[in-house]
Amino acid sequence: MQNRMRKSTSETRFGIDELVDLGEPIDKLNCTQNLRSIFHRVPSLGTIGLHRLESINKLTKDKNKYFFYLFLAILLIVIGALMARVVYKRNRESMHTDLAIEVASMEDPFIATPEHYQGKVSFVQALQAKDLSAFDVQLLSLKKNFQLDDLAMFLIIASPEDIKEVRLHIQDVNAKFNNLFPFHVVEATTIVPELYFLTKHSEAEVAPYYKEHKFGYITRMIVKLAAAELVPTEFYLALDADVVCVRPTSFNTLVQQGRAAVNKGKMSFDIHYQWKGAKHVLDAPPSLLADETEYGGVPSLYHRTAVHKLKTYLEIVYQQPWRYTLLRYLFGWSDYSLYYTFLRMANAFEKYHSATVDGVFRSKGIAEGMIGTKGWEQWDYGSALSSSAPGSFVHLNGLLDLSKDEISAKFSPFFVGENSD
Repeated sequence: MQNRMRKSTSETRFGIDELVDLGEPIDKLNCTQNLRSIFHRVPSLGTIGLHRLESINKLTKDKNKYFFYLFLAILLIVIGALMARVVYKRNRESMHTDLAIEVASMEDPFIATPEHYQGKVSFVQALQAKDLSAFDVQLLSLKKNFQLDDLAMFLIIASPEDIKEVRLHIQDVNAKFNNLFPFHVVEATTIVPELYFLTKHSEAEVAPYYKEHKFGYITRMIVKLAAAELVPTEFYLALDADVVCVRPTSFNTLVQQGRAAVNKGKMSFDIHYQWKGAKHVLDAPPSLLADETEYGGVPSLYHRTAVHKLKTYLEIVYQQPWRYTLLRYLFGWSDYSLYYTFLRMANAFEKYHSATVDGVFRSKGIAEGMIGTKGWEQWDYGSALSSSAPGSFVHLNGLLDLSKDEISAKFSPFFVGENSD
């Protein structure tokens, strides 16, 4: 092709028609091939760029595979850990169940009950100064309905803050009833020495049981179990101040053929936490809660030897004094849920107890609800406190919140004189 372009100078400018031979057509195919050839010959634009693109695609695919396999590995690890935890928990529960059975089968640690205490029962009361008015009504009910010749000891346990006032009140009661009740008053720290250090426990600052009074809910339940070390009889009844005796009762009413009565019923939602908490403390198998049956309540009968074996089990498992374990283990357990769950766990329940619906107390109690709520003054307590219904005791829930005058006016007449029924 003849070159029709001329040399350019700074003084001259040419148009596009003077630079290109427009008379000769452009071969597009050859032009494209030439450009592609040039592109592939240039390393930075050809092979390297293409390889980089392929590497990026491959790396992206490899990353997706990497994250997939990583997720799969983590998932398998988590599933394996959960399965291992379940297996470990079941093995541990099985081991502790075997331990409970072994502890329950050990020889009784106590010497034989003296003859003059046989056929008798003891009472245990964790008493606060603010509950003395309700306690007086309880004494009236016991005086009227309980065979006091069958009572070996009435153990009163009071906190260091209340011990002086409680002792003075017991002296007045003895003078009033001519020493009818075999009282024995002790300070709580005598049988639960850990209470000296309660203010140093982290739980003492945050747990609702300790906000108003050191001798709180948990502490009172612990002293009911610790009382087994002081009572002289095989069986003892753990009372609260708002419990009254409503029908003629004796040792033979509560204990028959060497086995103490215990209440049995369907587990209600509002107390389910007590049994779940007891299961956690004892590390008992979940099968114990499968039938949703509750045992005991307020009040409950305990066998001295069985309580001791419960404490032995706790000390073996936790490797520390059992009282300290319970003071720090603030799950929603109760003394009776802990005691009866242990006996069932150890297959020793039938050895010490016989369960019926109203074996010790009336499970329905006051049908209307809690005393002190709206309209409680007009409630009819005649049926609840009648001596004709089954169950020897009634738990007057809410009684402790009433004033002394309200308690005396409303409930004392049931247990004084001929119109007590």
